[in-house]
Amino acid sequence: MISKAKIKLIQSLKYKKFRNKTGLFVAEGIKTIRELQNSDIKMSEIFGLGEILQKIDVPAGIEKTELDEKDLKKISFLSTATNVLGLFKIPEYNIAESFENNFIIALDGVQDPGNLGTIIRLADWYNVKSIVCSKNCADAFNPKVIQSTMGSIYRVKVFYADLTSYLDKAKKNKFAVYGSFMDGETIYGKTFNGKKILVMGSEGNGISKEVRGFIDKKISIPAFFDGNDGPESLNVAVASAIIVSEMKRS
Repeated sequence: MISKAKIKLIQSLKYKKFRNKTGLFVAEGIKTIRELQNSDIKMSEIFGLGEILQKIDVPAGIEKTELDEKDLKKISFLSTATNVLGLFKIPEYNIAESFENNFIIALDGVQDPGNLGTIIRLADWYNVKSIVCSKNCADAFNPKVIQSTMGSIYRVKVFYADLTSYLDKAKKNKFAVYGSFMDGETIYGKTFNGKKILVMGSEGNGISKEVRGFIDKKISIPAFFDGNDGPESLNVAVASAIIVSEMKRS
């Protein structure tokens, strides 16, 4: 059984202001919850079908509530309700930690939660440990982002900052700053040595004017279609995957 107050609390975590207020986020599905349990991110509470809860090693002192499918539908953010849902504490990171890595992804105005989640997941695949987002990016602890990362959120640290100030400090720390532009130099055949930051802009507006001034090298993914009969651009998550792969490979 779950109280109306608890249902209201969980449903409120769809919104950033309530996640910030409570310091909690929602994760759904046994795979994602097990991934998070292997991290430093702390569980606060868990809800699920009885047979599923038995398969999860819930830490001592954590409240565990057995629910039926009807009640799970009331708290799930998925179109098809999950069989287990956990509340976790939002971790606090020091952005200075990002400079411990030689390759950082910076996102400028990427507001779609699905795109952000996919970029976090691909960063995990390519062993990029830090993503720095402008303050107008989607929130990394949005339920849609968490679901898209499939557990990668605990292996990749996501920071939020004023990108101009951050990139200024990064350049002083000897990072080369690359930006993705339609008119940049092709990524193929280039060598990407040393400490580097890849800046990706939003699909609609690209990299903002304020951030462009901190870009050292403009790069681009060349199109292979003939003439003007093709797409205007690539999805930002797809473009990020292609560029990160090439930068890691070179």
